[in-house]
Amino acid sequence: MNFPSTHPNWMWMYFGFLSIVGMVLFILVVWTWMKLYKTTDKEMRKALKWNILGYMFLFFGQWFACGVGAPPGNLMSADVSVHNLQRATLTASLSIFFAVPGWLCILIAQKKMLKLKK
Repeated sequence: MNFPSTHPNWMWMYFGFLSIVGMVLFILVVWTWMKLYKTTDKEMRKALKWNILGYMFLFFGQWFACGVGAPPGNLMSADVSVHNLQRATLTASLSIFFAVPGWLCILIAQKKMLKLKK
């Protein structure tokens, strides 16, 4: 994997900082989910399992999306010689591959929660 010097420093700082913030927020969501899971009944736990599975898939999809503009895809670089369209296409495909089941799992969780409310 190459890290081209054609990306401006602010870009590395911006995306690096926001990636760390995203990871911390995901960890906090999982931590809060674990506390909630402990205090709920059996039927709600089934919905919560689908919910966290969906969040996990969305996190993976977001993580792979970073590889389109930055390494390994490098499509945000001004230097065309470091662009890797094959890798960018692969990471974009993986991003969607993980995002769709993520939304599906969250939808299933919400449907299960609605059934409990009735």
